[in-house]
Amino acid sequence: MSGPTRRAVAAALPALGLAAPARAATSREMSVRGLTTYSESAMVMSVSPDGRTAATLRFCRFPEPGVTWLWCHLLHDGELYAFTRHDLPCGPERLAGGPAAAYRAPPAEAALIRTGRGPGLESVRLAAALPMHRGRAAPHGPGPVAGRLEGLFTPTHTLTAQVLEGRDEVYGRFEAEFQVGGRVVRHAGPAKFHEQRQEAARFEAPFDYSWLAGEGLAATTLLVARGASGGWALADGDQALADMAIDPPGDRRAVDYRLASGRRMAGELTALVRYEVPIFDRAWRGSFVRGQVDGRPVVGVANDWTTPPDIYAAARARL
Repeated sequence: MSGPTRRAVAAALPALGLAAPARAATSREMSVRGLTTYSESAMVMSVSPDGRTAATLRFCRFPEPGVTWLWCHLLHDGELYAFTRHDLPCGPERLAGGPAAAYRAPPAEAALIRTGRGPGLESVRLAAALPMHRGRAAPHGPGPVAGRLEGLFTPTHTLTAQVLEGRDEVYGRFEAEFQVGGRVVRHAGPAKFHEQRQEAARFEAPFDYSWLAGEGLAATTLLVARGASGGWALADGDQALADMAIDPPGDRRAVDYRLASGRRMAGELTALVRYEVPIFDRAWRGSFVRGQVDGRPVVGVANDWTTPPDIYAAARARL
């Protein structure tokens, strides 16, 4: 492994609780910047068909340096609530390869528990009780709003088209109840679970990552500098993506997909809410979206890591 070992990093950093100062959180986050080491992430994301509610919960574990990143975002009627921390502890075990896994990061009260894996996934249960921020550019650490999330992801289809090596993409339905600001909100809608294993450093190169779902269709797409990967699950089977173009982050974004079969699918996405997560010295840009592709309504997410080169202009030039 290149870079510091887990023992060296752990020895250099204090134990951190939920009220850790910003300086310590930044130091621990920066310990994995550019680090070539095993990491694994697991996430459920869901948007209701009418766009009124949405939810995500994401763990990203770095077993060797001993760091876990935790994200939770809840949307209700245009109001966004967020909890993010990049300084939580992580044990040395690897979870993503097993037939079942329980992602946790004490002292944060959050869990993502999956039964089965990949095409054999049976369910994913989410539970979180976190002090959240209300806003679209929330800082790391605890906020003043008590937030709770409990839900069950039920799988229906595993995407056969590869997005990245070592990554499972599973579509399904998510039913949940969450509480924010004293309100109880019920959520139900299309959803996606993914689990990713990799050795490469994270957040090094620009990308657009999108998940979209509608009646009888769903897609996971990844646009990077060298091209695009992923695909669409359609009524007549999975279709791998040959290339795509999407406008840069904005309230409205035109999209254009070219499938390996030669089929072309175009449309437009409108942001229900746009938000940011601070990563290293930049902002990761997320959005819950609603729109249409190929004349059919969809909901989902469009998330971007914007660094040079300009992947959006390059993609438009290719298509």
